[in-house]
Amino acid sequence: MSNQQSKMEDNMTLRQGLDSFHKAYKTHLSHNKKGISNEAQVFFKSHDIAHVLFGCDISLFGEGTLKIWTIFGTTLGFWKHITGYKDANAFELSKSFTLLHSLKNIFRFLFSIPKIITRAKQMHKPWNWTAFEPYLDTPIAEIRKEFNIKILK
Repeated sequence: MSNQQSKMEDNMTLRQGLDSFHKAYKTHLSHNKKGISNEAQVFFKSHDIAHVLFGCDISLFGEGTLKIWTIFGTTLGFWKHITGYKDANAFELSKSFTLLHSLKNIFRFLFSIPKIITRAKQMHKPWNWTAFEPYLDTPIAEIRKEFNIKILK
């Protein structure tokens, strides 16, 4: 994410950021297709909110970093994370990654894991995976400040 994009997102509310995220990736989000369960829809709404909050795109790097943020920086935790992704068939996106894309992103991701874990552990409190409604009309910058979220740039 560029610094300019980050600054633009900071001025948006979480709801606006979510709308922007959906517009930017609408053709790539398999969970927007009809026929997925209500549980999967609820899971993916929280997942998409986390993408916006933690500043992650949908590249292999972005998805990987989001998984680390989710495990260490939210109330979802490791086992619920694994179960939620499995139940929601959230691995669909990974099928679209080319070998070149994977090679470009995997090492960058692997080297960033310690930094993400450290930043997640420095948060003032974990992001509540399911109780995001009160924050939807709050600027992203305010939420990040309240939780001490320092996204990767």
